[in-house]
Amino acid sequence: MTIKNIMLSAIAASLVTTAAVAGTVKNNTTAGLIGQEKLSLSDVNVSNAFRGFDEVVYTPADIPATSVKNPIFKFTFAGGTSLNVDDNTSVWELATDGNESNATINGNWRRVAGDMQVSGENSEVASFNAVDSSIYAYNNKKYIVADNNSTDLIDANVTTVVAKGSTSDLTLQAEIYSGDSQKQVDIAHATTIAKVGPEFVGSVTQKFNNTIDASLAFAKFHDFETGETSTTDKAIFNLHKNATLTGASLGANIVNLDVLFDQNTSKYITVAAGYSSALKDMNVTGTVSGFNTNSTAHDENATLTLTVNPTSPDEIKKTVFDAHAYVVSGANSFDVIAKKTKNAGEWTIYGYNAQIPDVMPTDKYVTYMKFTNRSSLNPGVYFTLIDQDGTVETVNSVNDGIASIPANTTVKYKASDLAAIASKKNPDFDMTHSISIEVSIPTTPSSVYGMASLKNVALGQFKDLPIYNNSKLSY
Repeated sequence: MTIKNIMLSAIAASLVTTAAVAGTVKNNTTAGLIGQEKLSLSDVNVSNAFRGFDEVVYTPADIPATSVKNPIFKFTFAGGTSLNVDDNTSVWELATDGNESNATINGNWRRVAGDMQVSGENSEVASFNAVDSSIYAYNNKKYIVADNNSTDLIDANVTTVVAKGSTSDLTLQAEIYSGDSQKQVDIAHATTIAKVGPEFVGSVTQKFNNTIDASLAFAKFHDFETGETSTTDKAIFNLHKNATLTGASLGANIVNLDVLFDQNTSKYITVAAGYSSALKDMNVTGTVSGFNTNSTAHDENATLTLTVNPTSPDEIKKTVFDAHAYVVSGANSFDVIAKKTKNAGEWTIYGYNAQIPDVMPTDKYVTYMKFTNRSSLNPGVYFTLIDQDGTVETVNSVNDGIASIPANTTVKYKASDLAAIASKKNPDFDMTHSISIEVSIPTTPSSVYGMASLKNVALGQFKDLPIYNNSKLSY
């Protein structure tokens, strides 16, 4: 059930005349939070709904002096229901001096209204009658709701219920009526007593962002700015718990963090302690150690470090990382970090990277690729071939006898030659149908120019093929 903002009580709605909005209700403390996570489990009983002595203050305005005798004070809790107010709870006025009637207490506060009654469609209106018929309501006076222990004012024993599933903030509206005429003489805009929203929020403050060095057999990362190589990368996830009202915090004490991969990295990546001991295909997941969800408010920077396994022969793949952090409350899951493509970063290959998506390596259709290296470096060239069934094989100038691309040189490659090498290295690789070819040349991307063409041998005709690369689209 979702509680909507509640209109004034039926009594107020039936009055002949109403006053313009004039007074104010000021909440002198930061409104607490009722987590949606908690509200997915049950109703939340908000105690001290007036937020404590002298913290919520009602100040009426535009009331002429001595014009409102025998006042009635009304406080409406929109978003709350089943209001419960202790019999000792009263309305207190900050007197201008210590000589006014109704003996003052605790800093010249005097009791002006009591005899509390609850009304309204959902029992959300607390009404207080003047303690005697000689009491007046005054313009710009401060009024609070509090209890007393004979010598001091203390927090009012006021509770209200925010219903399970609610999305509306708990707000407080104040009014004054004339007890003699029953006319409304002042109404103040509602102020927020407690917010309803996510108890947990988070963000990715540092992403996985390494580049893979093709010249090192794709086995290490390369830092383009420093020229250094490494075997680790890390991402940092900030998890934050907002301060909640007492008794309104989430019952669960676990924040779950999943980082999803678009490659199977379990063969060559290990993960830091505190998470699952072995990575699963497509997923590393674990509860975040050190994050105390029972704290009033808490921050944690959870660091996930991925390390290349130096004993594994497998190459590092281009990888996209999608992070998802969440809490579970009952049967519901609430996002702390919403899953989004690349929100935790990606690994890319250092250098010029291109893809020719549709290559025919057969005798009837011959595909040629030509690359010009206009840099001063002498890089190797690395081809990744993918057949129609998804089988992947690599061919490169370091290990497989094909030509590299020296500085200021143009080199031509024949797709069927590359496919034959791939088929020899991996008998499962099918070179009889269309394949896709990715090329990596570890130098500045803008220093390489690529071309591809398809020759129909029977007709002797050529057709240019597109090369999609990280510098520009070439034909």
